[in-house]
Amino acid sequence: MEFVVFPDHPATDPLCLCLRRDPTMRTVRHPSGRPWVMGHWTDDEAVAAGSGPDRLLLFGTTSADAGTLDRLLRRLRCLSDLDSRVRELHGSFFLLAAMGSRLRCQGSLSTVRQIHHADINGVTVAAGRPQDLAALAREAAAAGLPTGAPGLGSVDEESLAVRLLAPFAPYPLALRPAWRAVHAVPPGHCLTLGPDGRSGTVRWWWPPQPDLWLEDAAESVRDALTEAVRARTRRPALSADLSGGMDSTSLCFLAARDAARLITTAWVCRDEANDDNIWSARGAALLRPAEHLPLPYADAPTWYTPPQPAHGDPAGPLAVIRESARLAHQARTVAAHGSRTHLVGVGGDELFSPRPVVLNSLARTDFRSAARRANAARRLGRWTLVDTLRTLFGGVPYPQWLESCADRIVPGARAGDSGADWEVVPAMPSWAHPDAVATVRRLVRDSAAGGPEPFAPLRCQHETLRAAARAGEIVRGAAALTAHHGVTFEAPFLDDNVIEAALAVRLVDQVAFGAYKPLLGTAMRGVLPEALRARGTKGEHSAEVYAGLRRHRRALSALCDDSRLASLGLIRPEALRAALTKLQPHSHVLQPLDPTLAAEYWLRSLQGTQTPVPARPTVPAAEGA
Repeated sequence: MEFVVFPDHPATDPLCLCLRRDPTMRTVRHPSGRPWVMGHWTDDEAVAAGSGPDRLLLFGTTSADAGTLDRLLRRLRCLSDLDSRVRELHGSFFLLAAMGSRLRCQGSLSTVRQIHHADINGVTVAAGRPQDLAALAREAAAAGLPTGAPGLGSVDEESLAVRLLAPFAPYPLALRPAWRAVHAVPPGHCLTLGPDGRSGTVRWWWPPQPDLWLEDAAESVRDALTEAVRARTRRPALSADLSGGMDSTSLCFLAARDAARLITTAWVCRDEANDDNIWSARGAALLRPAEHLPLPYADAPTWYTPPQPAHGDPAGPLAVIRESARLAHQARTVAAHGSRTHLVGVGGDELFSPRPVVLNSLARTDFRSAARRANAARRLGRWTLVDTLRTLFGGVPYPQWLESCADRIVPGARAGDSGADWEVVPAMPSWAHPDAVATVRRLVRDSAAGGPEPFAPLRCQHETLRAAARAGEIVRGAAALTAHHGVTFEAPFLDDNVIEAALAVRLVDQVAFGAYKPLLGTAMRGVLPEALRARGTKGEHSAEVYAGLRRHRRALSALCDDSRLASLGLIRPEALRAALTKLQPHSHVLQPLDPTLAAEYWLRSLQGTQTPVPARPTVPAAEGA
């Protein structure tokens, strides 16, 4: 699915002619006859309704039909009425609305569906994929049309520098596309377009107050997750991960209620001490109506298998680069068994795993409960007294915290975090060029100077939403991979209604020590068999990391010979080679490798295309090695 949205303005007439067309391109028009939406989508990817000049269009996965949208549309008095009405719709989708010549475009809270926009030929154009706007800008420039921002449509090397941060960049830099002068609409916001071609970004969603008792919140989560899964079970066949974890197992048992045919897959782990294998087998034994496909590691690509250049994500570097070949293998396997939709448990950890930052938020309303739980965490996690006190009492406003991050971003080991931090403080890799480190620090300071508003006033809710947005990036990249094999990659936990339900539980119930994912566990009572709901462990996959590095170390090291990142002055290739070839006793030390490899492979995938990539003198191999 791909689409571009145009305002009803004369300046779009030549722009539409610049859009590359083929016989399969579809067009939805304004009442004036000008194109409103142009792109490629199948009938089961879109739902539309119209009444005179007012129309609604959904792209993606939803249980809504044309009748549902028509009833919703007739209750709208203005576009802002969608703020509350959109909650009536289940699934994961783009929402495009038109009332006369005024337009509204929005994605999802998790960014699985993310709206982008750019100013071309004096008007704002929107799209679901940033590379479509970049390509349109290049075609417009070739046709002699003004494109506004310098370099629009080319690779943004400063954005690539930000993407080297591990484990991820702070908000709002984490939302910055890899294409110059293309902008992403933040989660919980919508893009509005007027008849003059100008645009605005408006916040339409705020997180709920965390005031529901555990049982009430669990009921809301169960209802929302049930509807999210049901929106995806209308296909003749459906496949799903059954890793053995609570997240994927919950989805499988919910899907089994409605799916005509359910196929589950489970990776067989190399490490016999990883109990995912045991729990996955138990789940398969209790899920009798489903067909179960084990995926032995001997028959599948290892982690870090170099990706096929044509099978990446043109939008930007893949967040799932280490597993990209395995995801493609899984997609081919389920497609061969008849599935065109695959469910994954991505988002479950992000929404339901307890975090220390909850104690910081809880201390503001119920200090006694926060102190008791912090004391327990100190004993179990061996926190120092200073860390414990900082978790309870520390914290500054988000822009101030973001500014402080600039000085804490250093190459190598990541600085320590506490519950007082809004997010994880990232680090640049040890092989980052000093100029790249300086660039990232400058961008962080500039971002802080703009006074960015956090996702939520409460640190714990901000962190949950930030984690959901990161998970959304993972799903977008994986979906681009599996689409090459005719399989959609779906994460029901990341639907808006599920996220909102998860945020509504009382803070004191989010940190119930002795319970693993207390909210999800309570929500799945009566859905999961008690033998599965009682699991309190999580698999560890360092064996897959080391096996992949051993097998592909030579190919990975060869990237340093002609590194595209080095040609942009972003890394020191010999320092990267040293990190790849030396022994690493702890797998977490390898975490910075993933974003670097993702950016390197992405730049290489652009070879042979018409995409301009800026160049700088190559960093000398001996420099800083």
